[in-house]
Amino acid sequence: MTVVNRSTMRYFILWLLTVPTGLIYVFLNYPPVQVNWMYVAVFIVFGFLTTYYPMLRKGIPIFLVLWVTVPAFLMYGLFIEMIVMQISILAILMSLPSKLPLLQRFFINSTLFIFLSIIAAIVFDMVGGEIGSIEFWPVIIAVFCYQFIHTVFNDIGLRIYAVYKKVNSPFFSKDLLVDYAMNLVVLPLSLSFYYLLQFVGAGSFLLIGIPFFFISLIIRLYNNSERINIDLRQAGDIGNGLSELLTEKAVIDQFVIKVSDMFDADYTYLFDHQDGWLELLRSYEHGKFIDIDFALLSAGQGIAGSVLEQNKPLIYSERKEWESVSKDYSPSGMQSVLCVPISRNQKIEAVLFLASDKKSFFDDYQLKILDLLCSYFTVTVEKARYMQEAVAKNERCALTGLYNYRYLEERLTYEMDRLKNNEINNLSVVLLDIDYFKQVNDTYGHQSGNDILYMFAKKLEAALPTGGTVGRYGGEEFVYILPGIEKAEAVDFAEILRAEIGSHGFTIIPDLVEDKYPQVVYITSSIGVSSSPLDTDEAMTLLRNADRALYLGAKQAGRNRVAEYVK
Repeated sequence: MTVVNRSTMRYFILWLLTVPTGLIYVFLNYPPVQVNWMYVAVFIVFGFLTTYYPMLRKGIPIFLVLWVTVPAFLMYGLFIEMIVMQISILAILMSLPSKLPLLQRFFINSTLFIFLSIIAAIVFDMVGGEIGSIEFWPVIIAVFCYQFIHTVFNDIGLRIYAVYKKVNSPFFSKDLLVDYAMNLVVLPLSLSFYYLLQFVGAGSFLLIGIPFFFISLIIRLYNNSERINIDLRQAGDIGNGLSELLTEKAVIDQFVIKVSDMFDADYTYLFDHQDGWLELLRSYEHGKFIDIDFALLSAGQGIAGSVLEQNKPLIYSERKEWESVSKDYSPSGMQSVLCVPISRNQKIEAVLFLASDKKSFFDDYQLKILDLLCSYFTVTVEKARYMQEAVAKNERCALTGLYNYRYLEERLTYEMDRLKNNEINNLSVVLLDIDYFKQVNDTYGHQSGNDILYMFAKKLEAALPTGGTVGRYGGEEFVYILPGIEKAEAVDFAEILRAEIGSHGFTIIPDLVEDKYPQVVYITSSIGVSSSPLDTDEAMTLLRNADRALYLGAKQAGRNRVAEYVK
């Protein structure tokens, strides 16, 4: 039996000992008299609708079911009130998403509200309240005490549960004050409803019940429109913030963070689209970036692949709706999903995947907000790329994004000057060459070769020691400039790097075959190492020494090895 099932069973046993027992006890000892069952049915309907369509404040639901349960209690007593409240609980469970199983939530809420009904009724009786009474002030005082105790003990029960579940919940908050104020405002309405029922009869449902329900709906719709306006303003602020960033990586990371925060998503994944394939670009879970070994997705494969194929967003309310569609990675807690294409000039550039641990978490209106954010994103990414290209045009390799030969020469001269001025004690150069790279081009095509060069460069960049510089020396050759690192340390670094390169699979889509599909390619590298002042005190000589070690000590000795320069 799982932990969740055991927990649900414990709540069920508690519910079984309290709720049915409490209902039977109240019915036998305080039976309702002269019940108009049509009235009771209307009370149940209004109670259900009030909790299923609650008022919203800043997106937080406010349940004002007491406007129905108080008249039901005053007219027919505790048993009828308990029945109306218990059925209203079902509407609360249906309208609110939660991580907890439905049965567990029902047992918890049902048990809590049985206790609240009994405690409030006891207080009502203690202050002299009488069922069916129409004496104004005694009823006012008794109902005020009844409603106050009901609200206070509800809050206490929720806080005890929060402590039990180790959830941080402030003892006093502005939202709590609003909750008390709203219940106080509803008090005159509930009393007016009761008195009208006593003196007017069924017409009271038309005079107060139906108008109040529709006013609640109107307020709810107004709050929804306000929420949309707030989201639109927030989207505009996010767009302005993105436009101030100068690099593509910064734009992507900021976009993922801000979208995740705005939609309160537990999981955010951004997929890049290239030639009908989706590659996971960023993964952001529970407020932090993580690395995931995620296979490429083709059009129609998985949820993101389906969005790519259909070029339209998908929304799922719970896990069972999408579990059969999902491929590869999907955290066990994930429930609601919102996945949208990101297009630029009618071409899908990426796919954004949002998910929550809660069911029914995302709304259709959020698609328009997300579409606006994605428009900001694509424009800003394009601008950032243009800026990066303009800045890096003279010092970066267009293919790999690493520094080019001209920049490396200037950097090496700069670091050698620092060495001569005793600002650093050592300076090492590590030169790498991909073994048999011509065979890669001949076998898989030049585009695949370029893809490997790009991925190889990113791997080198990720391994770069602090303070060092890595660049493309030319062709399939790359170089590290490592200030402050002596030769033995540089050789150890090169040996670790060589082993990692040899064991790493590079995923490509060959362009020399008709049936294109991802394929993993393994490559090796030969490496030469030279250091100053041990080997030379001239910048270009240091580079040539590393080149000599690479070809004489590594290439000619069999490749896939590290060689250090020897005078």
